[in-house]
Amino acid sequence: MKGYEFIVETFKKYGVTSFFYEETILHNVIKELNKKGIKTVLAHSENAAAYMADGYARATQKAGICAAQSIGAANLAAGLNEAWLANSPVIALTGKKQATLQYTGAYQESEHRLMFEGITKFNAELEDTRHMPYLLRRLFKDAVSGKPGPVHMDIPNNCGITTEFADFDEKELYVQEEYKRYPPFRPVVIDGIKLAEAAEAIKEAKKPLFVIGRGAIISDAGEELYTLAKKADIPIVTTPDGKTIINEADSLWAGIIGVYGMACANNTALSADLIIFVGTQASDQATVGWTTPPRAIRAIQIDIDPRELGMKYPNAIGLYGDAKTVLGQLNATVNAVSRADWRKEVSGYVSVTLNEYKHLQSQNNKVISPARLCLEISRALSDDAVLFSDTGNSAIWSSIMIRMRGTQRYYRASGSLGWAFPASLGAKCGLPDKPIYCFCGDGAIYYHLSEMETAVRNGIKTVTIVNNNGGFVQNREMLEVVYENEPVEIMEKNYKFNDVNLSKVAETMGFWAKRVTDANEILSAIKEAASSKKPAFVEVITSELYPPNPRDNAARPLHGFARHSKSASH
Repeated sequence: MKGYEFIVETFKKYGVTSFFYEETILHNVIKELNKKGIKTVLAHSENAAAYMADGYARATQKAGICAAQSIGAANLAAGLNEAWLANSPVIALTGKKQATLQYTGAYQESEHRLMFEGITKFNAELEDTRHMPYLLRRLFKDAVSGKPGPVHMDIPNNCGITTEFADFDEKELYVQEEYKRYPPFRPVVIDGIKLAEAAEAIKEAKKPLFVIGRGAIISDAGEELYTLAKKADIPIVTTPDGKTIINEADSLWAGIIGVYGMACANNTALSADLIIFVGTQASDQATVGWTTPPRAIRAIQIDIDPRELGMKYPNAIGLYGDAKTVLGQLNATVNAVSRADWRKEVSGYVSVTLNEYKHLQSQNNKVISPARLCLEISRALSDDAVLFSDTGNSAIWSSIMIRMRGTQRYYRASGSLGWAFPASLGAKCGLPDKPIYCFCGDGAIYYHLSEMETAVRNGIKTVTIVNNNGGFVQNREMLEVVYENEPVEIMEKNYKFNDVNLSKVAETMGFWAKRVTDANEILSAIKEAASSKKPAFVEVITSELYPPNPRDNAARPLHGFARHSKSASH
C-alpha cells in the first residue's frame, strides 16, 4: 500500500477522528482522510491548528494531530508550547525539504529540531520512509504515556509527497491498543512501606487537605478522591486545572488555590498541617510561590511522573503511580475518622469568600461586572457542558466564580492568550454531541478572529462568550504604577482598545451573534446562543473590575476609578 494509505489507516486504527492543519502538507493523506470519514480542518494559522489539536486532545483524552509545511513549522511550534505547558498529547507533523537541500540555504528552509526540542517529549526526523511504521507508533505511544505531552516529527520533501507515495507492507500496519487513549497504564504503589507511611500521616493529621490538579482529571480519579475525602473527612481544594473533580456546591469543596485562586482555599492551605497533592506539579502559580502551603509543610504527593515527587515540597511522602489507582489503594488502607472542628473552620473560610462574591455578583452597576457575567454563565451551563477558558483574568474569573459540577469539564489556557477559542473548536470536533463553551476576553478573541470563518465553514457549533472590558485590563494594575505621574491618556494607549462591535464582526463571519449591555439579558442570550443552529457568539460589555484578591477576599480596588469611569464604559 502507498504511504498516504498507510498513514491514514494507522490514524484510523488509533481512533483519530479529526486532523487540524495549515497548507501545504500531506495533500494525499488529507484527501484519503476525508474519504475515510475523518474530519479535516484547515485553519487560518499553524498556531490555531496546534491549539485545535490541543483542545481535541484534552476533551477526548486521545492524541490530537496537527500539521504544517516547512515554513509553517515555527508557527506550529509556537502553538505547541501551550500543549507542553498543559501536558497535553499533541502530535505535530511538519514538512522538511529533502536531505540534499539541507544546509544549502534552500528557500524557506530552517532547522526544525531545535524549535521543537524544548517543548516535546519526542522529537524525530523521518530520514528514511522505511522507518515510518515504527515512528508513527512511537508518536502515539510517547504522547499519551506517563505524563502526557506533545511530540513532533519532520517529514521529508516539504509537503510529504515522497513519503505519501512510498510503498509499505500491510503487515507492518499494526496498532498498540493501549496507546489509543490516556492514561494507557495505571501503575500502583508497589512500596508498601511508603503507602503505610502515608496512611499513618493522614491518621495523625488534625488538619489535612487535598490539593488536586490536572493529573487527577486526566486519571478520572473523582470517585476515588471523593470516597477517600468523605471517609477521612478531608476538605478538597483544586488548582484551576483540577476544577470539576468535585461538585463545587459540595460541603467538602473548599475553593480554588493559588495566585489565580480564592482566599478561602489559600487560607485553608495556610492552616493545614498535612497537604495531599494529587496530580499537580505544585507550581509557583498554584502555591503562591511555594508559600501557600509553605514549603516545609508535611505532605503526601501522588503523581504518575516520579520526577515530581518531592521536587517542590521536599518534606513529602512520594507515592508514584496513577492518581485513580493510588487513591483506591489509600482508600483500602485509611480508617474512617471525623474532623468536625477542622471542617467547621474551613467552612467558615468558604462562607466569607462566597459571601464576598455574592456581593460582587448582585451589584446592579450601570456597566456589567465580570462577576455578574460569571454568575449567569453558571446558571446557563448544562450538566454535561464543557467550558474552555483563556488565560489571565479570564482564567481567574471563570475558575473562581463560575460554579461547576462534577459532571461538567473545565479546561483553561496554561499561558497562551487566545488559546481558548480555537481549542474549543478542536474539542467540538472531538466531542460533537457535547455542548462546548468558550469564555475569553476581548484581548484573547482578537488573536484568532479569522478562525470564526473556520468554524462556519466546517459547521463547528460552539458558544463563545466574550467578556469585553475594552482592553488588556489585567495589565492596567501594573501600568497605573508605571504611569502614575503621566496623563491617563498616555497610559490608556498601552492597554485600551478601540470600541469595536465584535458581535457584528462575528455576524459578518456567519455566526449567530448578540451584544449584551444589560446584565438581565445575559442568561437569555447564552440560552439563545446554545439553541442556535450556527456557531454562536455572545459579547458582553463589562467594567474594568479586577478579580477578587486571592489573599484577603476583597476585590482589588478600581484605582483612580474617577479618572477611568468614562473609559470603563467604552
